[in-house]
Amino acid sequence: MSKGLDRQIQQAPSATVNVIVDGPQSEVDRLARTYGLQVVTRLDSGARLSGTAAQFAQVAGDAAVNSLVEDERVTGTMAVTTQATGASQLWKGRDGAFGGITGRGVTVVVIDSGIAGHSDLDKRVMTWIDYVDPATTVRVDTYGHGTHVAGIIAGSGAGSKGAAGGAYIGMAPAANLISIRVLGTDGSGLVSDVIKGIDWSIKNKYKFDIKVINISLGHPATTSYKDDPLAKAVERAVANGIVVVCSAGNLGKTDDGTPIVGGIVSPGNTPGALTVGSLNTHGTVARSDDGVTTYSSRGPVGDPDVPSSWEIKPDLVAPGNAIVSAGAPGSYLWENYPTQRVYGASGGTYMMLSGSSMAAAVVTGAVAQILQANPRLTPAEVKFALQFTAQHLNGFGLIEQGAGSLDVPLAVGMATSRSLADAPASVEIGGERVDEGHIAFGNTIIWGNAQADTIIWGNRDAKADTIIWGNAKADTIIWGNTIIWGNTIIWGNTIIWGNDAVCGDPMNAEDAGQRGCGR
Repeated sequence: MSKGLDRQIQQAPSATVNVIVDGPQSEVDRLARTYGLQVVTRLDSGARLSGTAAQFAQVAGDAAVNSLVEDERVTGTMAVTTQATGASQLWKGRDGAFGGITGRGVTVVVIDSGIAGHSDLDKRVMTWIDYVDPATTVRVDTYGHGTHVAGIIAGSGAGSKGAAGGAYIGMAPAANLISIRVLGTDGSGLVSDVIKGIDWSIKNKYKFDIKVINISLGHPATTSYKDDPLAKAVERAVANGIVVVCSAGNLGKTDDGTPIVGGIVSPGNTPGALTVGSLNTHGTVARSDDGVTTYSSRGPVGDPDVPSSWEIKPDLVAPGNAIVSAGAPGSYLWENYPTQRVYGASGGTYMMLSGSSMAAAVVTGAVAQILQANPRLTPAEVKFALQFTAQHLNGFGLIEQGAGSLDVPLAVGMATSRSLADAPASVEIGGERVDEGHIAFGNTIIWGNAQADTIIWGNRDAKADTIIWGNAKADTIIWGNTIIWGNTIIWGNTIIWGNDAVCGDPMNAEDAGQRGCGR
């Protein structure tokens, strides 16, 4: 029995529900006749039956019935993302739709390939800068990546609005955007231009009320972040109070499928960055079937030959597979991947892309929601709220998922609470109870009455009776059978510590269009 139906039986037995059953039509008729159910729709493999929750509780005891599942609504992929992360639960306020926590008043800088004109974004692009073609007088995105990222962060869904509303609404549909173009038509650009974009954001922080930078790009990390100019630029932005969200990269496996560890790209390898790996929701709102994508870059970061330099990355994971968001007609991705095009109910142009770039944008939108709820938070406090409230995914270790899967309502709840003890500890998403994972790592955080050194892993009261990582209090972390972290990393029978530009999923439209794979 599906969890949603079980909940209905427990909480509202007299409520009418619609349930899908499998079997021949003779069995459908028997069930309808025996339990007083109505046959709403006949399917080749069974039927949709209607009745009260209490009636279906009786059906559940029938020895001939294998399963009972609610006939749930299916939604567009971006709608799945905003529901699966819980972001959409916060949108509606007293003023109706988009009157709640929508990123309003928060400005996000998107350092990417530009943001093209699009009905979902135009009203909130405050300004734009083009380092690829400084002489240009129009806002362009000749590659198509930046527009897609911006739509995930803050798309209004105007171009996909149908009878049930917008299908492809971004995480923070009221946030403001600034476009800084550093990637050209082929999806590549110069590190120096990215650094200029970061420094511009720092200088103009107060002019535009910039609180977040999204960097869904990067390059293989071939040196320590302490010596990497791009990583140091990110650290400058964080020191100036700006949250910098970076993609982990798509270097999670070789072409033959061998897992790679240590493939986090720069600048996601820097401690101050909020580094995001990619999650696959499998197109469902329920989180019980979620998993980290095979192409998502794994940690740790540091020198492979110097274990004392290793640090945990990514910081968390978020939906990044098969995400539908704003498309840029005429761009490289639009023209070269026509099968990825999607057209909205109101004529909007969209594309389906995958990668940690998309996952980073999802988290950036969540950060905008958090900072609307509590603008006083520092970047470290935002990271702590996101990590501590993330859901641990069974079967995946720290170097794959970091603290776990993004949970926006719990993160916002923590951001607006005085202490860990006052913050909500669970939320319902997709008919399932989702609990926070109680894991955080990074710089020292003081939150209410709770203090952590570098990682808290333990009870909700933050006494961390299981493991505290930092200050030489723990040399080894053991997570199930997945990782032994210390002087040795064990991963199946094969380990590759990769700085090579090995692409992720070759069927991934984003990977296929970016052979450098620094995304």
